[in-house]
Amino acid sequence: MQIRQRKADMTQELTNRQKTFARHIVEGIYSNAECARKAGYSLDQAKDYASRLLNGRDYPHVLVYIKELRDERERRYGVTTLGQLERLQKLSMGAEDAGHFSAAINAEKIRSALGGLTIDRRENINTMDQLSRDEIVARLARLQEQYPQAFVIDGTAKDITPDEQRSRGELLEHNSEKPTE
Repeated sequence: MQIRQRKADMTQELTNRQKTFARHIVEGIYSNAECARKAGYSLDQAKDYASRLLNGRDYPHVLVYIKELRDERERRYGVTTLGQLERLQKLSMGAEDAGHFSAAINAEKIRSALGGLTIDRRENINTMDQLSRDEIVARLARLQEQYPQAFVIDGTAKDITPDEQRSRGELLEHNSEKPTE
């Protein structure tokens, strides 16, 4: 009875950031520092916070909560990390024996990510949806200056510069040659 009470006390001490951090750790998708960043810890100190949250001395209640989350996930889905690692190894070996090297490589990639050896990092370079209307118009104006031929519609140049920025009387260059295919 005392153990359950002690666990309940530790769980109640968790902050929202610590709970979010623990959920991200249990997901197993992100690095420890990235889990801390996603939980709202400072970008500069995320690595330090992650280390302190997981060392077992500074915040033991966080480790108890992580274990509870993992146990709950295992009970709910019947999936364990070790079980998945073993399953993926069997699939990889079977695919390799059958000569399906692409499938074997994919299984090994998933296995290494699950084991924490690799992290899948993807960056969105083209983030136009995060720009304001003025930033998009300015970007289009720069593109129009660099590539005026791209703004020719039905044989006439289309000026996309807003009226207040448009220079009166200046015409865009127009190349009347037909584009090559």
